Amino acid sequence: MEDGRAVARAGNKPILTFGELARLAQGMPGLEHTAYFTPPQASYCNGTHIVEVEVDPETGAVRILRYVVGHDSGIVINPMIVDGQVQGGVAHGIGNALFEFMRYDEGAQPLTTSFADYLMPMAPDVPACVIEHVETPNPLNPLGVKGAGEGGTIPAPAAIIAAIEDALSPFGVHFAEMPLTPARIVAALREAGAYGKLA
Repeated sequence: MEDGRAVARAGNKPILTFGELARLAQGMPGLEHTAYFTPPQASYCNGTHIVEVEVDPETGAVRILRYVVGHDSGIVINPMIVDGQVQGGVAHGIGNALFEFMRYDEGAQPLTTSFADYLMPMAPDVPACVIEHVETPNPLNPLGVKGAGEGGTIPAPAAIIAAIEDALSPFGVHFAEMPLTPARIVAALREAGAYGKLA
């Protein structure tokens, strides 16, 4: 083996490139190797979410105007894939915060058994996020990478609900459960006496 070639001692093809040799030997044992790396512990991404919302106090409708994510998933090997993971995670978090809710009756039978009853965010509900990557290398693996998807999902509900509370701060309402549906927003505003203040 020398200079990217296999040189035969005898035969009618005395010299083959490594590529030619690999094609000839496809399926034969010896030219394949598998190795596994197990890090000493799991590594998670981190970051922060900033959300700007508009809330209609009459209907309880929430519109996300701007969504910014500062995200650290270690060394970013493929930015397009990481951006997709973060954007998809945010979409999932928006669903948790505003739409998705499993309801059951008194006999523990599910009431949200189809997508007609179980709401999920649609394209107009999910803004394109502004994503800023912070690359802090992970010392627990040789590539310095961390997770990516959970960093979009986990902070989203808290950030969205905090933004809604901020938008409704003149009425002094606070929320401790999700999803924060329009009906729940209107009920909280009614209980706070907001509709007398709006008149």
